[in-house]
Amino acid sequence: MMVATSVIEDLRAIVGAESLLTGERLGAYHLGGKTPQAATLPANEEEVSRVLALAWKTDLGVAPWGGGCHQSIGYPPSRYDLVLDLTRLNRLLAHEPADMTATAQAGVRMADLQRQLGEHDQFLPLDVPMPGRATLGGALVAKLGGPLRCRYGTARDLVLGVRVAHADGTITKGGAKVVKNATGYDVTKLYLGSHGTLGIILEATFRLYPQPEVEQGWWLGTSGLDTPQPLANRILGSHLVPNRVELVDGVAARACGITGPGLVVSISGLPETVAGQRVDLGRIAGEFGTTLVEIGDAGGTWSALSDFPWLNPGWDGQGLQALWRGGVPPAECAKAIQVIREATRPPAAVAIASTVSHGALRGRFRADTVEALVENLSAAREILVGLGGYMVLMHLPEAARGWIDVWGSPAAALGVMKRLKAAFDAKAILNPGRFVGGI
Repeated sequence: MMVATSVIEDLRAIVGAESLLTGERLGAYHLGGKTPQAATLPANEEEVSRVLALAWKTDLGVAPWGGGCHQSIGYPPSRYDLVLDLTRLNRLLAHEPADMTATAQAGVRMADLQRQLGEHDQFLPLDVPMPGRATLGGALVAKLGGPLRCRYGTARDLVLGVRVAHADGTITKGGAKVVKNATGYDVTKLYLGSHGTLGIILEATFRLYPQPEVEQGWWLGTSGLDTPQPLANRILGSHLVPNRVELVDGVAARACGITGPGLVVSISGLPETVAGQRVDLGRIAGEFGTTLVEIGDAGGTWSALSDFPWLNPGWDGQGLQALWRGGVPPAECAKAIQVIREATRPPAAVAIASTVSHGALRGRFRADTVEALVENLSAAREILVGLGGYMVLMHLPEAARGWIDVWGSPAAALGVMKRLKAAFDAKAILNPGRFVGGI
């Protein structure tokens, strides 16, 4: 629908002329072949509330926006009238080092947030891809996380509470600002992974961890994918406390500066603790016929692992490429990677990494034609489903959209999800049509 001139003027009155973008200034918000008619950059939650109340009254489709680097996840919006860009809501609101909690606005860049927390030798162990662009709110609603989930869990384990703007502009909060909280329903978790369809997160409170004094990483190379799974199982079932246990195939390993396939393992803590666990890790590796190779530039390797598969594994300009994430029972990670690789028909190629502790896989496919890309993606999805898992496509070339469903078969809980959407957003104005089942 065409946004009325009077509505544009009302939006300008709310956020100010410089914070309302129209026309040629909307290029950065191109999404799924569509461009919105306006974008607002509110300076505070009151402006967010007023913009949403106006959108609710005039029935505008609203897309929340942060860094924009992961907006390719999901269907294109069914209605795309207005962008609500939260990047001006970018402050660390509270930090309680003694309680190891902090509250930050949704628009803060993850790298900036970590830098500020690091001034007190603490950090939020949510290693999302491309932290220099990704925002806290985007990471939470897109359920983004990286290899550190092996030790620290996901956003659902780290977020204590949220402050949310609902579709009609009403602002509520869920959870608490303390670690121990057992009052009422845990509404907070509804918003995590909801892709902005139930409400717009304005701020979040989360638990922190101390920055470790020492962190070391090792590469446990293997000749194939038969050994890494039992080796990973042995490590995870031992007394060791690793930060990361990543199983990577050869292509993903090269993208991270390692010669694969095999396992990447890291351990952090006090120097003497890390030294003792390194000895025990080496002993376990020896049981499986491999050795520890210390990763020299650990920082670069950790960033590469977190950024993969958004990080291109040396395939720039080579054919059509798609990014995906999926899951299987943790004991099936190596099998899933092996079978997908065997099913990939040359000249198509695939690169895959997995956080074994959680059975979380992520990968990138490359093919020369849309047909070949879709054929290989479909085969991989069938393999994961056959192992009791799933696949979600995080990025598809425009030419391939419509050839394959990005979410896969609807979840058994789709009916519940639709009822929640109707209860939270009866007019379906928040990210309409983007989530599972076209929610």
